[in-house]
Amino acid sequence: LGTYLKSFRKELDSCVRMIPPTFTILTVLGILILFYGWFGVVIFYDTKQGRRDFSNLIEGCWTLWICVTTANYPDVMMPSYNDNRLS
Repeated sequence: LGTYLKSFRKELDSCVRMIPPTFTILTVLGILILFYGWFGVVIFYDTKQGRRDFSNLIEGCWTLWICVTTANYPDVMMPSYNDNRLS
């Protein structure tokens, strides 16, 4: 039992030491999504895609978060793709 607890403590310590670098990466990712969400709102202002996907900063960040996590990516991509297949 003592060796198992020692191994568990070592693994737990390793996981705890990974938290600060992971938090740094997630912070940078959040800043990038916030910046490009704002950029999308500015670039796509008063367009069909802008009204649908980048109507405000929160909607733009949500659209980009969906693209980053690839959850329902076709839902975000397909309307614009169907409108402009050649571009």
